[in-house]
Amino acid sequence: MLDPEEMAMPDEPESDDSGDEDPEASSAGHKGKNAKGQKSKGEDPRGAGKGTKTKGESEGEGEGELPAAPPEPAPVVRPPPAPILTPRVTDADLHAAWGRWQSAVAALDNEAARKALQELVSLKDDVAALDIEAFSMGLIRAAEGRRKAHDEAGALQLVENAAALSPNLPYARLALAQAYAERSPEAVGAYSRELKAALGVMLRDPRYQRPVLADLGAVVLVALMATAVVIVGVLFVRRVRYMLHDFHHLFPRAAARWQSTALAVVLLLGTPLALRWGLVPVLIILLSSVAFYLTRVERAVAAGLIVLTALVPLAAGKLAQSAMFAETVAEDVYVLEHGGLDAELVAERVRARHDKKQADFAELFALGRFEARRGQMTEALVHYKAAAALRPGHAALMTNLGNALLATGDSDGAARLYTEALSADPGLVAPPFNLAEVYRRRAAVAPDSEIGSHNQKASDALAAAARLDPVLLRDWRRPPDERLLMNRLLLAPSLPRADLPVPQDPVLAERVQAQLSRRLLGSSGFAAWSLSLLGALFAFGFGFAGQTLKASRECEKCGRPVCRRCDKELGVASKTCAQCVNVFSRRVVVEARVRARKHIEIERNRRWSSGLSYILGVLVSGAGHVFHGLAVRGALYAFFFLLAVAGVLLRSGVLRSPYGEAPLYLKLAPVLLFLIPLHLLTLRGLYRRQNE
Repeated sequence: MLDPEEMAMPDEPESDDSGDEDPEASSAGHKGKNAKGQKSKGEDPRGAGKGTKTKGESEGEGEGELPAAPPEPAPVVRPPPAPILTPRVTDADLHAAWGRWQSAVAALDNEAARKALQELVSLKDDVAALDIEAFSMGLIRAAEGRRKAHDEAGALQLVENAAALSPNLPYARLALAQAYAERSPEAVGAYSRELKAALGVMLRDPRYQRPVLADLGAVVLVALMATAVVIVGVLFVRRVRYMLHDFHHLFPRAAARWQSTALAVVLLLGTPLALRWGLVPVLIILLSSVAFYLTRVERAVAAGLIVLTALVPLAAGKLAQSAMFAETVAEDVYVLEHGGLDAELVAERVRARHDKKQADFAELFALGRFEARRGQMTEALVHYKAAAALRPGHAALMTNLGNALLATGDSDGAARLYTEALSADPGLVAPPFNLAEVYRRRAAVAPDSEIGSHNQKASDALAAAARLDPVLLRDWRRPPDERLLMNRLLLAPSLPRADLPVPQDPVLAERVQAQLSRRLLGSSGFAAWSLSLLGALFAFGFGFAGQTLKASRECEKCGRPVCRRCDKELGVASKTCAQCVNVFSRRVVVEARVRARKHIEIERNRRWSSGLSYILGVLVSGAGHVFHGLAVRGALYAFFFLLAVAGVLLRSGVLRSPYGEAPLYLKLAPVLLFLIPLHLLTLRGLYRRQNE
């Protein structure tokens, strides 16, 4: 807005009438008395007695003559507003500034190095680049060298410059947090703020968000598969003795028990491994073999985990497709929007696609915005208009196109586009903010009668922008008129997240699905998933046939099989074996030593069961609970425990982020803080359960 001095009405200039006489007055003076008393053209019409009289008036004053009209004041000529500058800045200019810093550091010239860094940051702001990651990583490595040389102050200064060059680089934020923590460990707010900023960038920026999501997804899938293996394996170990007992009844009496056991092991494990059926068929076979001896809840938990494991290939394919970003159109748009190094190469690639009519709206939008920020206004106007043809009425695009028109001198076209953009998206702050600049420039050259109107419009536009973003006007500083850069003067909205292109590569997803399907299901395709689902349902339903097929059960006292084939006198609902029935239930005389031996056997079975469940609980949280009969609780404990273990094992990630990775302590600290308490609490709960 204009300063108060500029908004004041200019003084009326004094007219110089000494050499400019009214021709009628001069003629009347020569004619005689009829012209006497006629006043000059420049005299005050109110007869205030001021001003210089003309030659005709000096010769004689006329009587009864009307005064002549005053002359029009000369227009006030004010200087035009300062032009909006759009200097061309290339990657070579940025590299040159970086080279000056390197030379100054090599020459141990700290002052020159400081000025070179200031120049680099200023260039970055001149081109409105969001980040220059390569230079920031160079500064972080230089800071590590300073830290090893015990120059903590120099290291902190370099890291701060790295964060200034790339505020959206999470590793710069993490390095700054580490520097703050080493300098002042008690200043928790300083480094916690940087840690929060780094985490926010990782979860918001697609270049870093997608690898993080891919790593988390891989950890979850690995933990899910491991949980299925652990739960089915524990249930199998718990009940396999009863399966082997019933399996032995299928052979003649002359067959030894070890022979039937060996054959069962070969059939259960050797066959699927030899035929390469995959993990899921093996789990289905193991669950089916002991389904008679499991409760309904145990079968449901195990079958559900098997179904989820069978769906892992499909989930992995979707995860790979969603995490894809490198070497895609989305990455090209991202690089152009950030406007840092290597964007010129991407711009050439997008121009080539535009020449072939293959560029979409997001590419043209990002290309035009990059060119405008680098001072290539002619090219920017071409690509903005091409994008407008694909998406008419886009508020951010119209605002950026208006910026280009205003920078090239078309203020009327800019005002029209700003107004249309504000109508299309009333929540966008850039149109009213930039529109205020149009009115401000109009007021600078407007007639005196229109200055107030333009200034009021500028004030109203700024007030509208302030309502949309109260922090904007508080932090924004208008650049000086001698260096009125477009990138510092006007707001150029970036491409909305909703308009970012979504990478699509069905071939990649199918390839990942096929690879995992062969490992887990034995084959790929819909048939493999269908058979796995049917197998899991069969294993769950097969357990209901246990009573019909006279399957044995566990003796609730000594743990031996309760088998009606071995002792036909046992009842259908008997819960104890024949020995326990004779010793504890039937009214027969049992020798004391036999009764004592049975008590010892029962105590040994109890200790063996408790010890084995505790060992399983130590190895995997929740496994002891499953062995003890708590299937649901044990499965949940096991999943969270294995989730933390998978996080430790896969700490390097499955997809590498650009420019480095997060520090190891930042990855392991949350996992260990979750893993250790969980493991200890589950062991304590298992111990209490065993001693109830």
